[in-house]
Amino acid sequence: LLPDEPYVRRVMLESQSFAVIPSLGPLVRGHSLLCPKNHIESFAQIDGRLREECDEVKKKLRMLLTGMYRTDIHLFEHGMATKGNRILCTVDHAHLHFVPLPQTFDVRAVEEKGWTEFDGSLKTLMQLSQGREYISYETPDGVCRLLVARDEEFESQYMRKVLAKGLGLGKHWNWRDAPDAQAADEAWRRSVEFSRDPCHFFA
Repeated sequence: LLPDEPYVRRVMLESQSFAVIPSLGPLVRGHSLLCPKNHIESFAQIDGRLREECDEVKKKLRMLLTGMYRTDIHLFEHGMATKGNRILCTVDHAHLHFVPLPQTFDVRAVEEKGWTEFDGSLKTLMQLSQGREYISYETPDGVCRLLVARDEEFESQYMRKVLAKGLGLGKHWNWRDAPDAQAADEAWRRSVEFSRDPCHFFA
């Protein structure tokens, strides 16, 4: 998508088992994805031995993005069911979205009847989702909510569409239609600069 640029490994942050990459089709600047390095279809399926590592990377990424963009970070995931072959968001690999949103963003934009609040742990996520397709959402202050599919499946890119509506972005929610690789590259470059010298970054 950037034919004039040489190949670069655009990883913003990583641990032994997880990597953070900038999202294609970002809803806002800094929209990033936390992904397991080994193939897995949802965070509800993450092995118990990796949960502590995952939580640590989540914490570091939230701090990184908060420092870079000086705003609130919202998290969401559209998790695949453990059975069946339905591919969500056209990607069959687990990815947790980190979205720096304006502090004026109305959280009610993502509220819907049927959300269940939970403690945010991967263990509870696994227990509550029970192998079903789900949508998880975490507010900047750590309130975690879950929607679990029952009789109907969720629309692909459901949360991207909801957040885009709340941001007044109209139809700018489908990353396939508007991949904006340049913005993703800018987010990666910005993270590299910030990690080198956060003080100089805001000078």
